[in-house]
Amino acid sequence: MARPGALVTSGRIGYREAWALQRRLAAARRAGAVPDVVWLLEHPPTFTTGRHGRREDLFLDDGALRAAGAEFVATDRGGQMTWHGPGQSVGYVVRDLRPGGRVRGFVAALVGAMADAAGIAGAAPGADAMGLYVEGRKLGSVGIRVEQGVTAHGLALNRDPDLEWFRIMTACGAPGVAATSIAAEGGDPRRDRVEAALAAALGERLGLRLEPAALGDLLPARAA
Repeated sequence: MARPGALVTSGRIGYREAWALQRRLAAARRAGAVPDVVWLLEHPPTFTTGRHGRREDLFLDDGALRAAGAEFVATDRGGQMTWHGPGQSVGYVVRDLRPGGRVRGFVAALVGAMADAAGIAGAAPGADAMGLYVEGRKLGSVGIRVEQGVTAHGLALNRDPDLEWFRIMTACGAPGVAATSIAAEGGDPRRDRVEAALAAALGERLGLRLEPAALGDLLPARAA
């Protein structure tokens, strides 16, 4: 039986702001104050690394990044260097895996949901099980954090971003792996279509009955 879940959809939000809100959602989920949450959004151009990432995998210094309209953020998720920005749908999933939930199965559900939403023939998980590929080209990525049984961060699916952004980094510690997108593979990259399909796929694969919600209704009010 599907359990309740909240679906939040947002426009474009800065990475640092969204990360702070995620941490609050995860704390509220650990406390049992909110259900599992799927949050779909987009970021301005941002390069991030996970806990094992290296700044050297990004080929521009901070000044050059600012001039290009981007920034770099070191995060607490798993994985290495990646990019977020316009034309890419990000899905943050705050999921309570307790008791006994399997991280591997959760990650497989995220990758499978990206494949469902992309609608590209031949799109499949890679050997690393942390991304979605089409004939060796990377279409989507997964990077998560699990703290006290509750997940944060999630997935990034390329709808129709400027793929030049991916050429100035070594993505996910894998030099030579080209990025691709739904548009580049001949699919329908419209954001409304992709994110509706992504929400439906995540709900089905995670066993969630997702209901639309606003962030303000989920997050506890801050003390004055």
